[in-house]
Amino acid sequence: AGPGDAAMLAAALGRGSTDDERWLQVARVLASLGACTNTTTSDGRSCLLFAMEQVDKGHISFRAVLATLLEKLGDCVDQWERPTALLEDRTAECPVCLEALWTSTPTAFVTFRKPEGSREGVAHTICAHFFCFDCASQQYMKQQSQRTDEYHCPICRVPAKDVSLLPDIVREPRLWFQFLDTQGRGQVDRNSIVQALEAILPLSTENLREAMDDSLWAEWSRNKCGDAIGESDFFAPGGLLEWVRAHQHELEATRARGLAPSLEEETIEAWLKHWDRSKRGMFTRGELLRALCESANVSSLEVKRIKQLKDGLQLIWERHASGNSITHDHVLKSKAGEELVKVASEVRATGGNCSNDIGFA
Repeated sequence: AGPGDAAMLAAALGRGSTDDERWLQVARVLASLGACTNTTTSDGRSCLLFAMEQVDKGHISFRAVLATLLEKLGDCVDQWERPTALLEDRTAECPVCLEALWTSTPTAFVTFRKPEGSREGVAHTICAHFFCFDCASQQYMKQQSQRTDEYHCPICRVPAKDVSLLPDIVREPRLWFQFLDTQGRGQVDRNSIVQALEAILPLSTENLREAMDDSLWAEWSRNKCGDAIGESDFFAPGGLLEWVRAHQHELEATRARGLAPSLEEETIEAWLKHWDRSKRGMFTRGELLRALCESANVSSLEVKRIKQLKDGLQLIWERHASGNSITHDHVLKSKAGEELVKVASEVRATGGNCSNDIGFA
């Protein structure tokens, strides 16, 4: 899939809203075949927001295509420009039982607000603290037994009305955003985003904040809302929602692949076969970078170590590759395999210290 497919997808959505609804079937097929789903319409709007607006207007036929767009969102990320490796041993914990939050149905204390024109109240957090479902429920029932009409977060004691699960960002991204919008201003502040991301993904808070300071925040907050992200930024191509979905796709792929062989000179052939997802016998730079991240134990949030991997891989590319890919056989027959082992070994050995450059004799 390429830019032309994304343009066709946007055009099909536009035609489906005004002409023949069969164009929506075309849009679903294009998305399923790999067209980048979060492209923009002719007037510059996110295709996701456009599809949501059509559903809000009562165009029921848009529901199926919207579900497909959300499911496939983030599946076409360039791993060289935006690697998506997360390390599952570095995760935030429920502050009560210390279980990993991202696998424990993150839950928060909430209150409610009625958006203009809506009959139902929308839940939103009263603070940035998340708990596993079991602990939040126990805290709620404990406070309920004290015959009180008002509850509170057990960490910061801000008053609340109830407890609620963090909405599923895949199926209900707008509710997820609104859940974190504590002030009802159509914006989510930086700290709330950090707390929510560590509740749904296996990541290090320290690394996340460093990556946000480096470049992520500028990518996510394009409308210059200061220390907050607006809804249009959230849904924008390359925005926060796409970033989350890309990492969720990669976590699913990692589980499906299973444990990779160690990257040693004796196991390089098995390592290459494991990472050859397309079974084409060749790799792009991005595919090898993603593989090196796991072998070197590097998260995509570790900006300096990612740069070290990219610098080493770029040297290998200049010495051995031609064009946009390098073949499995060429890696085995040249010194490229030996050099991949060296890059992974040296970056893994540096830990957080990335002062040494990688070079080859």
